[in-house]
Amino acid sequence: MLKTSHEWIGKLATESTVIAKMQLETVIENASLNTDAFNLANCDIHCRLIARAIDELVNNNFSSAKDARNLLCNLFGRNVYGCFAELAAYDWLTRCQVRIATQVSMSPSDVLSKNGSTLDGKIELYDHYFDVKAFGSNGRLAQRLKERLEEEIPDEQVLVEESWDISFETFSDLIRSAPDIAIELKKTRMVKFDRLCIRLEAKKLITVTAHNIDPYYLAKENALYPFKDAGQFTRTSPFILVFVIHPWFNACSIHSDFAGVDMNFTRSLARRAFMQFSTDSTPLNSICENVPSNVTIADASRLLSAIFFVNVWPLSDVPSWLYLNPRATHRITRRQLNSYRANNPHNTYIDDFADDDY
Repeated sequence: MLKTSHEWIGKLATESTVIAKMQLETVIENASLNTDAFNLANCDIHCRLIARAIDELVNNNFSSAKDARNLLCNLFGRNVYGCFAELAAYDWLTRCQVRIATQVSMSPSDVLSKNGSTLDGKIELYDHYFDVKAFGSNGRLAQRLKERLEEEIPDEQVLVEESWDISFETFSDLIRSAPDIAIELKKTRMVKFDRLCIRLEAKKLITVTAHNIDPYYLAKENALYPFKDAGQFTRTSPFILVFVIHPWFNACSIHSDFAGVDMNFTRSLARRAFMQFSTDSTPLNSICENVPSNVTIADASRLLSAIFFVNVWPLSDVPSWLYLNPRATHRITRRQLNSYRANNPHNTYIDDFADDDY
């Protein structure tokens, strides 16, 4: 059982001579692994994924050894899921046998940001630019809220129940307000925030709890989420927003696609991003910093060519979902989609909204 960062480095080094040559133990403090890192370090399949991704990036000149080393160093920091998501996305694309460039510097004339941006990558054959985001969804945020409250109330357990169909921003606000919520919980034993219920219960060996999710309502509440980092959207080439999903990092809220719930949510969120905002004249800087004041949400909506929900969980047959924007300024054609489907363990469901654009 691996418990420290140096033990994990040693395991990865046995999987990859590229990683071994980096001598990460000389720059990474030998610290205890947090929960996310512990789970990854003690799973052979995930360690092989990380090693394979680094080997492909360096050996094929998709990344410099320095950039690959920096990415691994960040993996051992606080942003475990974010760095793993980026590596998993690179692994997916390299197994599609396409050439990519990574850490692509873009000037203010190339992207919406006034300061320019460094994008995670570009698919060279078609000049499709992309950036990778770890999609934790409301499941991860609910789990984080529970953890924060239990830090404040260590002698009892906190249950986050009923509906998780609130916006990611609201969840984030609740997490920041955990000390105040904890004070109220100690007094009343239960508090409600709209459709969400938080209550205290004595610790016991087995606890039964429940929550429900309406995929359409959840998408409605988070309709603007794809535009949080819209400054990275490219002005003159197709841009793909890659959301990496993995059940360990979202409390299994996107995992089994039971009764089509996961597909309904991802499709609804993409459809809103593409169509609900395609004529919205609201300034983009109202939700995204460092973009010119004359850029609107509609401008950003039309520069978002696709949203790709990539399932990187290696132990299930849940598909990935690739949604194409029928109103995009720079559209991606179906002929180009084969680049995203080859040699991967899951099916990729593709929807171009050809008969659902109204």
